[in-house]
Amino acid sequence: MPSHLAATSGTDKKIKVMAVLFISETYVKNNTLIDENVDMRLILPSIKDAQELRTHPILGTPLYDDLKAKITAGTLNADEVTLLDDYVAPSMLQWTMYECSASMLFKYRNKSVSTKSSENSQPISFQDLQFLRDEWKNKAEERDKRLINYLMDNSTLFPAYSQASDDLNPRKSAYGTSFYLGGSKSTMCWWDEYNYYKDC
Repeated sequence: MPSHLAATSGTDKKIKVMAVLFISETYVKNNTLIDENVDMRLILPSIKDAQELRTHPILGTPLYDDLKAKITAGTLNADEVTLLDDYVAPSMLQWTMYECSASMLFKYRNKSVSTKSSENSQPISFQDLQFLRDEWKNKAEERDKRLINYLMDNSTLFPAYSQASDDLNPRKSAYGTSFYLGGSKSTMCWWDEYNYYKDC
């Protein structure tokens, strides 16, 4: 199994497949400026969100489940390893940073939510946080485009990518489309991860 992949142990195959992650917290730490001493519990939820909310809709449920099952069984072929290493992992890394850049700033307590601080550091402002998240989001969306274009250009290598699903069909549009909305000019709209239009 490639080193950046993560999977929980267990005897129930369905549970193991559900718990497979396409990147690990070690991969995140090795490829970002996150300190080595950052608690894994602060990163793991963001990895899960990035995979479920961002990567899953791009791959579609058939390919998504197929890759998880093969990771669990140790039966990935060379093309699938390339897909995960060169396209899925870089995209997920950016979305993980987008997700955790906000969650790492806050601490949830019984009766309140507060910003984290330490003796040697001070939390950034919300404006700086928004700037940082925008940077990660822009990088993530560019990685998403590369991933979608790669899948579209190499769909014959991944038969599950073309299968219909009762859950999520793959997102196959990486670019915006112009729509006439009744004004003097068309407006650029983008597909989001749930195939709804945004920024119209």
